[in-house]
Amino acid sequence: MVFIFESHPVQYKAPVYQWLQKLRPDVFRVIYVTDCSVRGYQDREFGERVAWDKPLLSGYQYRVLNNERGVPLSGFRSLTGRGVYQMLKTERPRAVLFSQFLYEADAVAYLSCLWLGIPIWIRHETQDEAFPRPFWKKLLRGVVYRLVYRGVSHAFYLGQLSREHLLRHGIPPERMSRSPYCAVSLPENITIEAKQQERARVREQLGVTSDEKLVLFSGKFIPKKNPGLILRALQSMTADEVSKLKIVFVGSGELGAELERLATPFVNRVHFAGFVNQSKITGYYLAADILVLPSRRAGETWGLVVNEALQAGCAVVMTDSVGCHREFGAWERVRVIPDGDVGACAQAILGLTAFPHSFDWCAADMERYSVRAAAESLLQQIEKMENPPAVSLGSQ
Repeated sequence: MVFIFESHPVQYKAPVYQWLQKLRPDVFRVIYVTDCSVRGYQDREFGERVAWDKPLLSGYQYRVLNNERGVPLSGFRSLTGRGVYQMLKTERPRAVLFSQFLYEADAVAYLSCLWLGIPIWIRHETQDEAFPRPFWKKLLRGVVYRLVYRGVSHAFYLGQLSREHLLRHGIPPERMSRSPYCAVSLPENITIEAKQQERARVREQLGVTSDEKLVLFSGKFIPKKNPGLILRALQSMTADEVSKLKIVFVGSGELGAELERLATPFVNRVHFAGFVNQSKITGYYLAADILVLPSRRAGETWGLVVNEALQAGCAVVMTDSVGCHREFGAWERVRVIPDGDVGACAQAILGLTAFPHSFDWCAADMERYSVRAAAESLLQQIEKMENPPAVSLGSQ
């Protein structure tokens, strides 16, 4: 049995475990320190109470430790390591997979594995270009990662920047394998007809005509995401260019009032949909023609909304601060712009309006970033551990 150590149920990780259970039942168990994301919690960045409405705790084995201290997910000490060592000592998993090192519980579990001789695996989104850092901080950070990774027996990299980070900090290629970052934005086996119907329904609800292009922002209204760049790009366009666009903001957060102020001159062109939960977000991706992710270099290690949008057939504009620009930046309907460049954002949006809408323009390429692909990579390592290759002794 392999343990997967998680802080809390996450809407883009649970589907991987559900797929893994389909591929090979009962070879793993997910250990959640808290289930606050299912029960509901106050998300500081959304600025409201969030409880994901997709089934995150079904279809696989799991255990919830309920090791909360104060407000869960609010800092290092908010998730404790109470009982973790004893659990690992008693149940003796064959390996423990970590997806973050953010909380006290993670540190206790990691050190317990070292003490008990349990192999440590990692699959986390750390990369080295997410923040600008002074030299001394890069040096200190590098030393810490090298020390932590000395205890890691296998690492799964999520993308190119993830792989480079692991190599740079001491994990050789033979101790790593690819397990792509992935998300689910569409129901399984959804038909073209169902997509078309949902697209038409949401566009009608938003007042988008057939000759208008819907430009979507989906995420938290926070400085890191920099959603205001889209409205500033709109200001730089001609009235005729603006008249062919409809801008929809899905989400909430501290920049909400500023966005509404910037949108005032475009009252008939901009719509704020508010926070939209997972069960309803699919319609917005299907309705959209272009997704824009204008993040600053402030911790956007990947940008999973890009995966979701590409699965639905959207074109994408993102800044070079978004981690996945290294994966998708060369694709036909993807544009990568400099961080904060208003003119480049405007030109990228206008340039992508020339493409006719297509649900499946990149469907074949997105198979490499599917939930199934991520689950299969985990299973390969589990089976490799169960059936290690025979060691040749050579001639005597």
